[in-house]
Amino acid sequence: MDELKEKLSYLSVATPQVLAGLQSEEGQAVQELVGPELMKQLAEQMRLEELYVVANAAADRDFGHGEEGDEAREEETLLKKNTLDLCRKMRQVPDIVTQLRNFQERDANRNVLQFLRTLAEMQELTLRRLTTTVEEQQSRAELVAHYTNREQEANKRKLHLEKELTLLKSACERAQSMRTEILTKLKADLLDVRDSKQEKMASLRSRYEGRMKDHEAAFAAKEEDLRRKINALREANAKAKANNEEEETAQKGKAKRLVQDVKQVITQYDEKVKQMAFDIGEKRDAYKKEQKQYTELADHFKKVDEEKATIAAEEAIAEARKKKREAERERRDASAALVQAFWRGIICRETFGAMKKAKKKKGGGKKKK
Repeated sequence: MDELKEKLSYLSVATPQVLAGLQSEEGQAVQELVGPELMKQLAEQMRLEELYVVANAAADRDFGHGEEGDEAREEETLLKKNTLDLCRKMRQVPDIVTQLRNFQERDANRNVLQFLRTLAEMQELTLRRLTTTVEEQQSRAELVAHYTNREQEANKRKLHLEKELTLLKSACERAQSMRTEILTKLKADLLDVRDSKQEKMASLRSRYEGRMKDHEAAFAAKEEDLRRKINALREANAKAKANNEEEETAQKGKAKRLVQDVKQVITQYDEKVKQMAFDIGEKRDAYKKEQKQYTELADHFKKVDEEKATIAAEEAIAEARKKKREAERERRDASAALVQAFWRGIICRETFGAMKKAKKKKGGGKKKK
């Protein structure tokens, strides 16, 4: 069981996702640890598993026809041999399962890990049951009963599958017989179509041969008529050519004169274009100079405007400071006037109090007399 768990652990990380991770840039260090031979063995394992899946799919599709070949069995044998070699080589690399599991998603190997935990629990439970002789006998009896029940269930399942297989075979045979009848009917229809097609081809051939002969006769008559017309036109053309030679000579001289005139006009046009190009170049240079002056003046006036804005801002700041100083002076004057008024009030009250006391003293002296 330990060997089975070890093989399952190795095979749980032998996936296309892990192979792709090893072949990426992140898996270079682990790839050096694994080695090139194990990488080739892992790639071969992926290829054989894909071929095995394809072969099983084809076998399921062709089920009931008895067409399973030696190729599927050969691929299965190669897959078993390569799996044993892969597990043996992976056993030689220390801590390879942990290194390869980093390239594998957790959801992808959850079922395998659950199966391995179940095997470990079964192993631990079996070892605990086999600690004593009585417990060993009880566990054996339970195992025998368990396997007996499983055997009965397997027999029932086998009978059910055999019935289903019989039904499938009969259905396949019916389908095969129906296909045979359809093919026979189609072959008969094809023979009928071929016979009718040959008859139609023969009638069409005779029909179109007659039409071709009629068209050939009409074409020969039309060709003869056109030849006579062509000969008449050639004679008329020769006579017209002889009559128009003098006119042609005059036209050629006129054409030469016109060619000279055209050349002269072209020469004048070229000179005019050159002069215009020269004038355009001068105007472009003048425009560039004016543009440069305009840019300089724009920069100058921009600086002047900025300087004016700066002066205005400074004047506004000075005016604000002046107003602030005047407001501060007015506030101080008002505060001073308030303090002076308060002080005069205090002096006046003290003076009035002294005068009042003096009057009281004078009035008291008179009464005593």
